[in-house]
Amino acid sequence: MPSEQLRCAVRIRRGDLVHVQGEWHEVCAVRLERYATGGTAVVLTFAGGGRPLRVPADHLVTVPLPKPPRPPGWVFVEDASDSPAVHETECTTCGEGPEPTVSQDVAVRHLWCAEHAARTGHTGFLALRVGLLRAVAVHEVRH
Repeated sequence: MPSEQLRCAVRIRRGDLVHVQGEWHEVCAVRLERYATGGTAVVLTFAGGGRPLRVPADHLVTVPLPKPPRPPGWVFVEDASDSPAVHETECTTCGEGPEPTVSQDVAVRHLWCAEHAARTGHTGFLALRVGLLRAVAVHEVRH
């Protein structure tokens, strides 16, 4: 398995895979025991038989990284129900900009940029459109 992590033995549970002596083994049972000298041991029993593994409870055991959850089928749609998108413009040199607006009129924002460039000599601007998205499960999407 290419992606691995270390986990404390006391956190190993039934069904986990652990790497022991170059091989991956599925844990079918876990129990705690006391060492005669004191301290706690974790005893791992593996599916398919074989000899149980007894390790100190704080021993680090190699396990595979969990797979990221697979998202159910989602699509993202623009949510215009509550508020329209907001447009922001800002000078990349000084950070100055006009008030954010919901206006879709690009010419108004370009006019502000031209006036600012003429006044300051600054020529770089950042234009942002900030809108809301809504996640919709694929089975809810209407065609």
